[in-house]
Amino acid sequence: MNTIISHLTLLLFPLIIWARTPFAPAVQQQVELGIEKTIRNDFAGAEALFRELIAAYPDQPAGYFYLGATFQAEMLDAEQYDRLKEFQEAMERCIEVAKALQERDGSDPWPYFFEGSAYLYRSFMDSKQKKMLGAYRNAVRGVHRLEKVIELDSAFYDAYLGVGSFKYWKSSKAKALTWLPFISDERRRGIEMVQIALEKGNFVKLVGRDQLAWMLLDAGRTEEALELALQNHRLYPESRFFRWTLVEIYYRGERWEEAFQAYGELLQMVRALPQNNHYNEITCLLRLGEIYCLQGEFEKSRDLALEILRLPLDPQVRERAKPKLKQALELQKRCAEELARAG
Repeated sequence: MNTIISHLTLLLFPLIIWARTPFAPAVQQQVELGIEKTIRNDFAGAEALFRELIAAYPDQPAGYFYLGATFQAEMLDAEQYDRLKEFQEAMERCIEVAKALQERDGSDPWPYFFEGSAYLYRSFMDSKQKKMLGAYRNAVRGVHRLEKVIELDSAFYDAYLGVGSFKYWKSSKAKALTWLPFISDERRRGIEMVQIALEKGNFVKLVGRDQLAWMLLDAGRTEEALELALQNHRLYPESRFFRWTLVEIYYRGERWEEAFQAYGELLQMVRALPQNNHYNEITCLLRLGEIYCLQGEFEKSRDLALEILRLPLDPQVRERAKPKLKQALELQKRCAEELARAG
């Protein structure tokens, strides 16, 4: 979660709003159920519901968007990108249908909303493939469409979430350059827009809390970030999405006891997955090892580092995990030196 695009995806992962929906209440209920299934890690159940939505409304962008969002959530959860083609096809179809609706009625904010959201999702997947220019272009396109939504309807407060998030992270990543006259610092405005979305929006409470928690953590307001993350975790304790946010706050806040327990629980959840390519397992083991090292438990720390280095990784995962594997090797060497010094 160390890029603008990453945070935007966390912002939108599939909890995109369904406020003032153009569909019937029964359809709204179906979408909300699919979203909840995604939060609870039931990706197959969510996929089935959104395919039904596409079948019922093939000329509306929503079904395609939610289906693509589900594919992305599933891939991110497992750190395995075997459904990338399906994701791209769903988002491309969402954009095509949204543009067709805009041609018929340019005053309706909804088609712009779904088009913008699809671009933001595409930007993240570009970033995962190291296509950073494409990622940035898609992010700008997405935010531009969301700004169009607000232009058409200033009370469409849920759209403030995406725009505010982009403003914050763009400024945060460029903060060393904000003294230049053509680069403004919009971090405060970004936080304000996300807070407005939380206060006045319709269906952004969960994802808004999650996004604001990351922003506040970045801003050094750790306790405020923790409270937001805990609210989501208490509502959905089985959600791995919200656990990753919570454990990062514990770790950066140097709350070692809570971080150790949370990473241990995440490790058990990851290892229990039917498909575990070990990427997230490496993340958990590395953090557990780092905490052991900080506490002077060098033998335990070394053993976890060695466990990481012995994991059977396929070539693609090994390539993506190179920085973490390097950290594990350095941790193992540091602990070995400490043990030799003590011994």
